[in-house]
Amino acid sequence: MSTLSREFLSRMRGRAARFTEEPERGSITLEQVIWTAIIAGGAVLVAGVVLAAIMAYSGQIPTG
Repeated sequence: MSTLSREFLSRMRGRAARFTEEPERGSITLEQVIWTAIIAGGAVLVAGVVLAAIMAYSGQIPTG
């Protein structure tokens, strides 16, 4: 096995050990993903309401 392969495997084992030592390591990221999804969903909802209001108002404009 080459020195590069040994170094790569050593680094991967070190990273895996850090993840097992810190079981709540990804909780902040998961919370951020959930909040981002909620905020994005709200933005889509607001955009839909505004678009519907604009379309309803544009239907009332006399065109001649």
